[in-house]
Amino acid sequence: MKRPLNFTLTLILGVVFATTVYAQPPKLAITQLFGFACDSTGQTCVDGENPNSLIQSSDGNFYGTAPFSGSDTQTSFGTVFKITPSGQLTVIYTFRPNQNHEYANGAAPSSLVEGNDGFLYGTTIYGGNTNGAGVVFKLSKTGVIHTLHQFCSLAQCADGSGPDHLMLASDGNLYGATQQQGNTGGVLFRITPSGSYKVLHTFDLNTEGPAGLGMTEASDGNLYGTTVGAQTVITSLFRLTPAGKFTVLHIFHYAQFPDSSPILAANGKLYGALSRFSDQVKLGIFECNLSGQEFQQIPLQISFNSSIPHILQASDGNLWGTNIGDGDSHNGTIVSLSPHGKTLQNVSFEGTNGSVPDAVVQSSDGTILGLTVWGGSVTQGDVASGVVYTLDAGLAAPKPSIVILTPSRGKMGSQVRIYGDHLVGSTQVTFNGVSATFQVLNVHTISATVPQGATTGLIAVTNAGGTTTSKKNFTVQ
Repeated sequence: MKRPLNFTLTLILGVVFATTVYAQPPKLAITQLFGFACDSTGQTCVDGENPNSLIQSSDGNFYGTAPFSGSDTQTSFGTVFKITPSGQLTVIYTFRPNQNHEYANGAAPSSLVEGNDGFLYGTTIYGGNTNGAGVVFKLSKTGVIHTLHQFCSLAQCADGSGPDHLMLASDGNLYGATQQQGNTGGVLFRITPSGSYKVLHTFDLNTEGPAGLGMTEASDGNLYGTTVGAQTVITSLFRLTPAGKFTVLHIFHYAQFPDSSPILAANGKLYGALSRFSDQVKLGIFECNLSGQEFQQIPLQISFNSSIPHILQASDGNLWGTNIGDGDSHNGTIVSLSPHGKTLQNVSFEGTNGSVPDAVVQSSDGTILGLTVWGGSVTQGDVASGVVYTLDAGLAAPKPSIVILTPSRGKMGSQVRIYGDHLVGSTQVTFNGVSATFQVLNVHTISATVPQGATTGLIAVTNAGGTTTSKKNFTVQ
């Protein structure tokens, strides 16, 4: 939102001077879009409760997961929901036990992504026929589910248990992490849309950390991630190749550890949030290039009382995230930080519009949307159990980003996948200036056809936020 300007014109000796008076920026407000409600007993929450993941889909709607459905876990254990930009929520799947009282399709969903085929893919912490250690599932938007992998199905749970942090990569496959299993670290895995599963790395508790916090793909085609922290273990920033080569880029030591998975910023560097385990250590952010060099740990210029589990780079170039326990009523805040750590905005939740914020995204129109685990306003007699919220911070629609072209060369009429971010709502794709037919597959992927008359040059993608061109040429053969 552009700041309003009041112009005072003063005529002195025939010269007009323009004096600019900057009005104070308007106070931002968080608005509940939808409140998750449980009955007065807390046993039944038909829409789910404590929502924990949210994505924008290629159809313009938002999809998310709620890991619980009330205290009566014998009848249901979490939901996958759709919510429109206007706030109409529909449950598309509820996790329920079969006739053998097994949650064969999973229980307690923990992450969600949209694949290149239009299906939703996700993980659950529990459930599955084998050992109840969670699953990867494939779900149509009409509610038809298929289990792709059941965890702890190998001896000594070598394939991991308690999966989370699923992501879609440019190769069309899904990558994720599992929780620590006893004295064994969690694993990083790859799974194809058809269900072919492979463990790529098992964490060493003593040198790498106990489990992954999530990963992001960079322009070199590799995945970058962080491990979860605690007072007694090493944690790290790492690189993982699609073939499974694992490299530690940076080691974190107590009393400050990563609190979020890294993001790839527009400058090509990785950023992430750092938690606080000591009164002498402030919350912070880190900045690092892809080689692991030039690592910077930047303390925040404001005192927070908790942690920042999710951050993103918004269309204003700043880092926006959620702070769990700070704010006027200690219900948490949405915070905007410059890449140098200066606090620009710190907007409090009041409980009635949510409490304990979790996932956060920027939609294709620039609005900030997110989830809170608790709080909200629901019908009298019900119990509030989290919200989907919006924050209109006056941000412009985000420009598309282009990270990888797959393949980087091809003939006219061949298919090319453009992998990046903020691709929902794209209106034009050009190959060296020649318009192409294309389809937006999800927020990260466009499939385009190399047009007749195209020549070697840059690919450009346009949406409401502007036009972005690839950093490398696409070669027309």
